[in-house]
Amino acid sequence: MKREENRVLKRFSVKIKDRVFVDLFLKEGIFERTNRATYITLGIYKDGVKIPINMNKGMASQLSLLLSQLVAEGNNVDYEKLRKKYPDQESYHFY
Repeated sequence: MKREENRVLKRFSVKIKDRVFVDLFLKEGIFERTNRATYITLGIYKDGVKIPINMNKGMASQLSLLLSQLVAEGNNVDYEKLRKKYPDQESYHFY
């Protein structure tokens, strides 16, 4: 599948730590076999090295769901540990 043209419709970037970034792009492209289509590019940048990962919207949606599940599970683990360590505390903060 040869890409003839693509353009970025929207872009977000998250700094993970020093010199490590994750960029998210919503792109629109024209392909030889299909009409126009939008897709997501996840760009990982570490120490100046760029690793782009193109995903269709279904793959991006699945990745989003899995990340949300991992964050929720991590929060539950943290909450249980904090609740045992500080049983009288009324609220907790997660990072």
